[in-house]
Amino acid sequence: MALDGIILNKEKEDLVKKLPIRINRITQVSANEIVFNVHADRKRTNLIISCHSIYNRIHLTDKDYTGYDNPSGFIMLLRKCLQNGIIERIDQNAYDRYLILYIRSLNDLYDEMHYRLHVELMGKYANIILVNDDNKIMDAFKRIPPFENNKRTIWPGFTFTLPDDQKKKDPFKAAAYKEECSLVSQFQGFSPLLEKEVHYRLMQADFSTIMKKIAFSDRLYIAKDHDTIYYHVIPLEHTGLKYTAYEINEGFDQIYYALEEKERIKHVSDDLYKLVKRQLKHFHNKLNKLYESLNEAQNCNDLKEIGDLLYMANDINLKGQKNIEIEDYTGHKRMIPLDPRFTVKENANRYYQAYRKKKKSQKYLLEQIEITEKESDYFQSIDEQLSIANYGDALMIKEDMIKNGYIKDNAKRKKKKNDKWHLYQIKYQGYTITFGKNNLQNEILTFSYAKKHYLWFHAQKYHGAHLCIDSEEVSEDVLRYAANLAAYFSKGRYSSSVPVDYCLIKDVHKIKGSKTGLVAIKNYKTIFIDPNFEDESAITAI
Repeated sequence: MALDGIILNKEKEDLVKKLPIRINRITQVSANEIVFNVHADRKRTNLIISCHSIYNRIHLTDKDYTGYDNPSGFIMLLRKCLQNGIIERIDQNAYDRYLILYIRSLNDLYDEMHYRLHVELMGKYANIILVNDDNKIMDAFKRIPPFENNKRTIWPGFTFTLPDDQKKKDPFKAAAYKEECSLVSQFQGFSPLLEKEVHYRLMQADFSTIMKKIAFSDRLYIAKDHDTIYYHVIPLEHTGLKYTAYEINEGFDQIYYALEEKERIKHVSDDLYKLVKRQLKHFHNKLNKLYESLNEAQNCNDLKEIGDLLYMANDINLKGQKNIEIEDYTGHKRMIPLDPRFTVKENANRYYQAYRKKKKSQKYLLEQIEITEKESDYFQSIDEQLSIANYGDALMIKEDMIKNGYIKDNAKRKKKKNDKWHLYQIKYQGYTITFGKNNLQNEILTFSYAKKHYLWFHAQKYHGAHLCIDSEEVSEDVLRYAANLAAYFSKGRYSSSVPVDYCLIKDVHKIKGSKTGLVAIKNYKTIFIDPNFEDESAITAI
């Protein structure tokens, strides 16, 4: 699934057609990705560059990317030097896996400056390097100090050198090839995958004919085999798989967006998962101890009975005994332990004190159990929400946990006006069904987005989505469809006969002092649903 030099050349050709490209904004969207919001070919779009060891690439995309919380110093330097700049030229040395972007911009004094942004897409060595007009490295996405590589150091202030020339032939100009040598070792831009395809096609066509087909291709052909993706600028017939043709940039989105989305989610949610699992374990252990203490406290009448028996002893002022044998109310002899430092009467008072303490503690223990169960319930909901979250959802979950004081927010954030609701919608029979997938989205949906006459749905006794229909009267079919969605986006997704409550938004109320997204409802009805939903592609974000 590696990006080879020939595919990169096709992307370069597409970018060159859209020159000049203006850079409007520069954002780091993950530990490996930078997005340049650009104006290209008379429209606004994004130029994404990834330095991921496997998913490294460069292409234009209309996909929505959420900004990284803590941009690196390199990103801040790019913003200072390249923001509002113009990409005037893009070069590629033969079919090597790197591009050189020539950028003109203005500095703080409005002097014209010229920079080169070297985008090297060489697997685990993928990098982005900013070079000034004097061929000095200003900085890089991944710095390589002299002690790691003294042959090619990537460090601010060092003279920039290009990667070593592989001294291979141009495959589009070669008339023949050496059969005893691999095509990868002979020609520029070849990958092992393309070599396999060319060898397969050589049984029916000559080498130059195959290369002409590659040269004239402007599409990306993608084939999937379970979790493995194969792609190139010609159909990979040797795989025997069905393929789909896409425009180059759209093809990259089809391949990489979901894969990188998982990486971005992992980056945001890894610490959240650990925190959630740790807290759930903590609350589970705490609840067990609280219930044990409550059980002991509820069996405290025995302490009072012992105190009464001790007061009935003949030698009530006797001191120094470790135990005493007394006949109880049923006529049976009973051995009662004593503290030898105290008299029998004083021991009786100590038993009374223990009785009163445990009696009083019952109320406190019940309160603590209720609080702990609510906390455990909250983290259980977070755990479930993370399992279906995309990158934006994961950031909102993190924001909710910061708001509730479970995570420290070290970033200095500026409040931004955002016209996005961060909700999800699907159209059905002329109705708009809107829902949230985490606590903050549920809160926004129920108390900010929805109108009082909207119908509201939620799976009963399950953590899950708040959902609404933009009407108060709907057919049975629409009602069941919405209830099915509410059940599907809940913990009851894999259950059967899931009860879903529904009512008007005006009958949904916030519980005072409760966590985000928790509500109380009245005047509701319940419908039972077997969750089954297969059209997630029809869902859009708003």
